[in-house]
Amino acid sequence: MTGRYTTNSFHREPQKQYVSQSQITERRPKSPGPVAGAGEITNTSHGFTIEIDVFHFLPEEIKVVLTDDTLSISGERFESTGDGHTLRRSFSRKYSIPEDVHLDTIRSHLTNSGVLIINGSRKGWRETSISTYQPTQRNVTRSATSIV
Repeated sequence: MTGRYTTNSFHREPQKQYVSQSQITERRPKSPGPVAGAGEITNTSHGFTIEIDVFHFLPEEIKVVLTDDTLSISGERFESTGDGHTLRRSFSRKYSIPEDVHLDTIRSHLTNSGVLIINGSRKGWRETSISTYQPTQRNVTRSATSIV
């Protein structure tokens, strides 16, 4: 659980409230939507997956950059509201990639529903098939001698 301070419309003093990370949907002042989270991060023994909702961004407005062991994801979009105002949407996330991840396996793709998915594979044992060499049998002639 995460503790955070909130104010409600009836009281001006902050009240501490305990919520889980997935329940936090804060809004910045005058922001039309909730503040984006870190995304869903899944770690397994085989690798990791990060899923971020980037529905409000076009593919060309999103940048995914890997520098050493730091994965940086950002996006920026400007929209005209029609009444002479401009709305700017932006986000930036940074993730430290663990040492046991093959950096050359990190890939990203954007789904039709606006979810950016990034995965990478961990170093470790890989299952490999090994061919077995079997020598051919030698032709051995056996002779049997019977004693009467």
